[in-house]
Amino acid sequence: MARLRTDEIMVAQQMVERRVPVRQVARQLGVDESSLRYRLRRPAEAPDGRQARPSVLEGWDARVDAVLARFDDPRLRGEPGATVEASVVHGVLQRDYGFLGSYQAVRRYLTRRFPVPVQAIRRVEPPPGVQARHDWFECTSRVGGELPPVYGLIGTLSYSRASFVWVSLGMQQLAWQTGHLALFQRYGGVPLWIRIDNLKTGVASGAGPTAVLTPAFATFARTCGFGVDPCRPARGSDKGKAERSVRTHRSLYADLLVASWAELPALQAALDARSALVQAQRRCPITGTPIAEALRAERAVLQPVPALQELFDCVVARRVSRAGLVSFEGRRYSVPFAWIGRQVEIRGTAQDVVVWAEGQAIARHPRHTRRTLVLEPTHYDGESTAPVTAPTPLGRRARLQLAARPYTALLPPPETVGRPLTQYLTLLGRAGV
Repeated sequence: MARLRTDEIMVAQQMVERRVPVRQVARQLGVDESSLRYRLRRPAEAPDGRQARPSVLEGWDARVDAVLARFDDPRLRGEPGATVEASVVHGVLQRDYGFLGSYQAVRRYLTRRFPVPVQAIRRVEPPPGVQARHDWFECTSRVGGELPPVYGLIGTLSYSRASFVWVSLGMQQLAWQTGHLALFQRYGGVPLWIRIDNLKTGVASGAGPTAVLTPAFATFARTCGFGVDPCRPARGSDKGKAERSVRTHRSLYADLLVASWAELPALQAALDARSALVQAQRRCPITGTPIAEALRAERAVLQPVPALQELFDCVVARRVSRAGLVSFEGRRYSVPFAWIGRQVEIRGTAQDVVVWAEGQAIARHPRHTRRTLVLEPTHYDGESTAPVTAPTPLGRRARLQLAARPYTALLPPPETVGRPLTQYLTLLGRAGV
């Protein structure tokens, strides 16, 4: 669980004084409720006396050394190498020496007596326009008199430190892509790389450098022109800034996130106004100027925001069958016959199934219909191409059947009959019939 900073404790105290429930404040700050209550009761300047308490292993140095020597632990010689685990030392002390303390006491004793060298962290600052960090967080806001789960997508440009929050009522693929576009518009462009956590809407399998992106998000990223850099698992150095950004925004915007709003756009407008205020007040550590000024300079090197007409939550590649059909979500859809035998890309949008090829939409059908076979007759009309011969044209009977007209439409009208029935009767009379 994340630890509370001094400024977060001050924000929590102010919110509690305004009669905001402690449980709700803890949820907004992303900490445990009991930890928040403890810090609210304990003065900020009061020292923590837990580290000064004596260990239950005081006077056990010789016995602990004997256990470590039994396993040839290199810590006794002050050398690096593989060390024996604290759980093993705890077990031997219990069995051979009657130790009654806990495993945690042994672990703390070994850590205090044999401190581990601090691992240096390489600090890297990307150039302007190169990287942004995006991550979700959940908040509780009353919207329209109800209390639905509200999710905030935080985006921070790594160079200028300009941050924005886009709120949504869901975290599905369409919301994930829409949020990215909303952040790009607030940035004033698209960075070259986006660092994300290994969430399901972004990563289908794996993590970090070996992560496999979801097809929809991979296509979206390729269309927008940015690369995706997933964080490595269990590496705080990879996503520490992103998580710190989440905590910072929860504290900066905590009063807005717990207020009541008539509609979600009103909350979004308030968050944007607060972002502008924060960027005017805070300074960018790289340039030494206000974040707003650093953002204006970074916008000059960002890529233009793409003019995407519609977003999609599913994308697959399919080969067009000889009948001019492609399969998608348990249904078959027609495409122009000229694409038979070639591979196309199928995107599932909120309303339609759109078939793309060579950078353009070649077919569009309604999505999630009850039909399992969706056809467009005009897809089978047109001239032959070099690799594909046009289908046989429909005959007159087939056109009548498709138009739901009876067979009598094939008969000529009565006024066009070449020999009336009276002539046949006259001929029969002359023949004596």
